[in-house]
Amino acid sequence: MNPIWNLALKELYVSVKSRRFIVIVVLYFIIFGLAVYSIKDYLVQMGVPSVDSNELGLWGVSAEIYTTPLAMLFTVNMTIITVLGAVLGVALGADAINREVESGTVRVLLGHPVYRDEIINGKFLGMGLLIAVTYMVSYIVMIAVMLILGIPLDGESLFRSFLAILVTMLYTMVFLSLGILLSTLSKKPETSMLAGVGLAIFLTVFYGIVVGIVAPKLAGPEPPIGTSAYQIWADELHVWMNRLHSINPAHHYVQLVSYIFAGDRFFNYYIPLSDSLIYGFNNLAALLVMLLLPFALAYARFLTSDLN
Repeated sequence: MNPIWNLALKELYVSVKSRRFIVIVVLYFIIFGLAVYSIKDYLVQMGVPSVDSNELGLWGVSAEIYTTPLAMLFTVNMTIITVLGAVLGVALGADAINREVESGTVRVLLGHPVYRDEIINGKFLGMGLLIAVTYMVSYIVMIAVMLILGIPLDGESLFRSFLAILVTMLYTMVFLSLGILLSTLSKKPETSMLAGVGLAIFLTVFYGIVVGIVAPKLAGPEPPIGTSAYQIWADELHVWMNRLHSINPAHHYVQLVSYIFAGDRFFNYYIPLSDSLIYGFNNLAALLVMLLLPFALAYARFLTSDLN
């Protein structure tokens, strides 16, 4: 078998048994279960779906969502995953390399016919597989919950929620990539773990608050409301908020999922998926760059670093 796959399967086996993975997944299902319990009566009694505004100011997103029961349930799930998914990704990767170096196992691996690039690629692939399996299980659980509650499902919402799960995998792997980069930059696993988890929580919880404070200062003094100067200032404020949010993976993830479930008020139905792709193309491209760039830096760092 290819050494990369051997390392990936080993990493999958080790990661799925790790305490941090179990704690984060159990915490996710507890929070998701409480969220479902709080809205289950509304979902059961929900009438004809309609297009409603969805304001997610913490991540700088405003969208028109076609609120079928499944779309609404996934939106609730998205708010949980935006935080816990980031923590999961970075926690899996933050000690992937430096712990192997600290324990000396990486030198044992390199004593076999295994190259450095195969080690880092195998680790990323194994943890990526774990993330994919975890989210597929959560998708199946979400569908099972709706069937148990007797909530009708439609094929369009099922397909769109599956696409949203794929986007969720990509989002979590962005933080996995960041975690691996931190693991190659720091010699101490504890340091990279604290830095990674702290960064994930800051970007998903506190960064939006910081944007709300900084953007008005960058836009300049606020003119009197109702004047033409105020409208110019408001447009400038909007531009600065978009600029600041654009460096946050959580913004692009939430915006992309919102486009997948976006609705048309005139037809009272989903907008075509082709339109969703057009609207969300920049967000998808940003997530791909945020995935590949840290991993490329980690790759180069690991291949040239001293492992003694």
